[in-house]
Amino acid sequence: MAFPRNPSDAGQIPPSESRRRARGRRARQEENPRAKARSGKEYTHQRLAWAIGTALILVLAGILLAGYYQKFYHPPRVWAGEVRDVEFTMGDLVDRIRVLQGLSGSVDLSVVPFEYLQELLNAEILRQAAPGLGITITDEDIDGALRSRFYPQVPEGQETDPGQLDREFDNNYEIYLARTGLSRKVHRETLEEQLQLRFLYAILGLGIEDTLEQVEVEWIRTELTSEIDVSAVRERLNSESFAAVADEVGMPAGFAGPGGYVGWIPMGAFPSMDGMLFGDEESGEEPLPVGEIANPIFLSEGVHIIHKLSGPETRELSDVMRTKLNNELLVEWKNNQLKRGASEGWLKMNFDSDLYAWVADQVAVSAPRNQPEER
Repeated sequence: MAFPRNPSDAGQIPPSESRRRARGRRARQEENPRAKARSGKEYTHQRLAWAIGTALILVLAGILLAGYYQKFYHPPRVWAGEVRDVEFTMGDLVDRIRVLQGLSGSVDLSVVPFEYLQELLNAEILRQAAPGLGITITDEDIDGALRSRFYPQVPEGQETDPGQLDREFDNNYEIYLARTGLSRKVHRETLEEQLQLRFLYAILGLGIEDTLEQVEVEWIRTELTSEIDVSAVRERLNSESFAAVADEVGMPAGFAGPGGYVGWIPMGAFPSMDGMLFGDEESGEEPLPVGEIANPIFLSEGVHIIHKLSGPETRELSDVMRTKLNNELLVEWKNNQLKRGASEGWLKMNFDSDLYAWVADQVAVSAPRNQPEER
């Protein structure tokens, strides 16, 4: 007969089992702190890695944003020049150069950016000075200039349809605007500047006398980039005819005719030659004697070897020299205004190598690609 187990026996564990269980508890107690320590270190390392990664991403994003700001957003908004609180930005400068690019197909980026900045400033100077000079350009003046340029020319005696001519005018004008990238508003402003410049040219021309003291010259001109040895050319003139050598190596630029003959030149028509041709009391420079041939002189217009034929003599001014003298007076007026504005503080320019590089890049991007020749 089986008897029920004594309840008190259930709590009794053999000594060996008790010792085994005790060792297990001690092992678990020792393991838990180590596991917790490992887990804490891994969590710390993980957080540190995330923090470093996030910081690197933020730094990279900052570099990219700074690069974008400096290359694309900031430069167009940087002021390029100012005339009495009227500012022009680098973006304005690029737009104007692109007009020239659209008309000519290419621009000389070695000189155009700075020259066009000066032209922007000169145009604003003239706009502000126009009322005092008696120059007023009306909308009718601008409309007339537009029609003279874009309105179809009808042969005399041919019947025309005014409506058709107006449509052709609009079409011609739209083609021009598309080619240059100008809006009608901006183009009218540009045309107003051109008309103001024409009026100023005419005003300055009124001061040119009909007769002026002049000297008679002929010259041999070559380009600054020419490979011609001008010293050797000058040496040849000691034994060869000036006209023959001029016809062989000379590169006329609208003033010298056959044999290098230029004619009678007044003072101021070629300012860089005035000292040589007429002398300069301030610097003590003596004029080139009549009959003498000067050594080559290097000017922005090219390299010149000048032969003074006669003069000085008071003579009637030729149409060619009147135009040249008028152009030089216009250039002088512009340069004097720039110098005056800079000295008095109402004109400022901002142009350095970095801004020049940005302007050149922007113009190069929009340069027309060479089209394949039609066959």
